[in-house]
Amino acid sequence: MERTTIKPPKVVYIGAGSAVFGLKALSAIMRTEALHGVDLQLVDIHEPNLEIMTSLANHINREWGAGCTINATTQRREALPDADFVIVSVQVGPRETVWEQDWKIPLKHGVRQPYAENSGPGAFAHTARNLPLLIDIARDMEELCPDAWYMNFVNPMIRLTQAVSRYTNLKVVGLCHQLMWGYALAMGILADRYGIDVPPGFNLHTNYHNKPFLEPVMQAGYKYLDIKACGINHFSWAYEIRDRSTGEDLYPLIRQRWFNAYRHDFEPLSCELFQIFGLMPTPGDSHLCEFLQWVHDPVTRPWEKYNLTLQSFDGNRKRRADRLQQAQDIVAGKRSVEELRHLRSEGIPEIIEGVTYNRDIYMHQLNLPNNGLIPNLPADAIVEVPGMTSAMGIRGLNMDPLPEGIAEMCRRELAYSSLVVDAAYHGNKELALQALLLDPMMNDIDRARAILDDFLLEFAEYLPQFTG
Repeated sequence: MERTTIKPPKVVYIGAGSAVFGLKALSAIMRTEALHGVDLQLVDIHEPNLEIMTSLANHINREWGAGCTINATTQRREALPDADFVIVSVQVGPRETVWEQDWKIPLKHGVRQPYAENSGPGAFAHTARNLPLLIDIARDMEELCPDAWYMNFVNPMIRLTQAVSRYTNLKVVGLCHQLMWGYALAMGILADRYGIDVPPGFNLHTNYHNKPFLEPVMQAGYKYLDIKACGINHFSWAYEIRDRSTGEDLYPLIRQRWFNAYRHDFEPLSCELFQIFGLMPTPGDSHLCEFLQWVHDPVTRPWEKYNLTLQSFDGNRKRRADRLQQAQDIVAGKRSVEELRHLRSEGIPEIIEGVTYNRDIYMHQLNLPNNGLIPNLPADAIVEVPGMTSAMGIRGLNMDPLPEGIAEMCRRELAYSSLVVDAAYHGNKELALQALLLDPMMNDIDRARAILDDFLLEFAEYLPQFTG
């Protein structure tokens, strides 16, 4: 019988000049044997960074014998024709600079957000800046590669993925690594059982200086535990926590330890919501707090009670500089390319391999249009569930209904986010004000108007839909 050979896929990576994400993405693709020989097109409008990351890609390709075809361009339309997968990891505006303003502008008007990325007033601006670019990419894909998968890595994940799903005809999936924080959370409590050393005062804070302490506990959690979680991105809840080897249900032990004998300062907001609503939240306090109305009261100052630390914008800048220097040093031969061999996958090779070669690969975290995956959340919402990749595409697993209290918190966020998406897509200021007034952190109409006016003024160059 004659065997047929499937042609290696064409993968377009838009935003390839990002060293932080790019180191993981490029190394994950080229260390995956099944993806050797892929046609890899790197796209970024920032030429200096694109040159560095292209040199790194070529270096990895040679050293690991990946046999990939690698091209780079600043013009995405040159790269997109006949693509099979399009990775989108972009930001409009200098990331830390605009993100810091997303936090500072509401603070000026009396709203102290804990994080300002995925919910809260700052997330409105974050959505509105990035949405036009993501839709423009989608329009080019509809013309040049209409059958390709749109792989979105841009936050706010549920909003921007929903924009592509709602306003285009593309297949879209949102990808995030946030469930790894859930693995770190559970392993922090169970560490002695598995012989894992956890640093004194260990926490899940996302700041750059905490990364070296957090990453090993994440990896140990993923090695020894299996977590099934669902909900919405950065606000998901563990259905099951089991020993990966034996299948033992570890939920009772985690409950007993965390509620009774464990450190009271360990992710205290997550612990309290776990006790109240019955399931363990997975994102860690830093992201969990974004979606709650109980964390910003200027009188009770709950950020002190729960030790909700702000994002370190300077730390993020340092991380970017460090990763770019790492890429340059590897290309120059000052550091080994093997440093990249075991970087955590962001789900890219698993999806490409599964869909292209029908590998039936399990994914513990996918953001997809709901359509019944979580039966008590809206059908057209973007929800986060485990799933599978195969030649049938990217499919989520159907989950049991969320407990009603948790479902209602998710429904409120999804309804509010849906309005943000429509406002940001159409550039409709009336809808934008309505959306801000539905925000869980907003408690005054005039305050919402003032914040919106400042956003539209401060970010006018990035919000063409509101100025046309």
